[in-house]
Amino acid sequence: MDVFAARGIFEDRSGSNAMKFGVGVDYCLKALIMLAERYPTAHPQRVEEIAAVQNIPENYLRRLLIELKRGGLVASQKGPSGGYLLARHPSKITMADVVQIIEGDYVPVECLEEGGTNTLCQRGDACAMRDVWREVRDRVHEILGRTTLQSLVERRKTAIHFQI
Repeated sequence: MDVFAARGIFEDRSGSNAMKFGVGVDYCLKALIMLAERYPTAHPQRVEEIAAVQNIPENYLRRLLIELKRGGLVASQKGPSGGYLLARHPSKITMADVVQIIEGDYVPVECLEEGGTNTLCQRGDACAMRDVWREVRDRVHEILGRTTLQSLVERRKTAIHFQI
């Protein structure tokens, strides 16, 4: 699966369309949380290890990590002991950063897309639903923007601690 094919609206098994983030975002967050748990180690994590531990297809993870590197979230080291590290502190990387790099802007409906064609909505600004959809978009941005890798690591520790 291509990094950019895992975007926007997908068809689920029942055949209906559902608003959801693609699997690439999920895989990236799993990999980044693993790197955040080891931060600030000087030893990079190998792609093979991340893929095995997180049950992510290795070739797909490689492509995702390249996108995260281009986006400035991870750094790579080459060589036999090479791999990936976080490029900055886990408290400085948000879920919104990951979504932006992998999927672009989150837009729950087509009529809110920047520069998009409003062929589905002829009402323009008089649309009764548009304000609600803007609020949905803004709340999603707000939640993702305040959720850092550090907070996800802390949540994971709490969840593991109480799991028996």
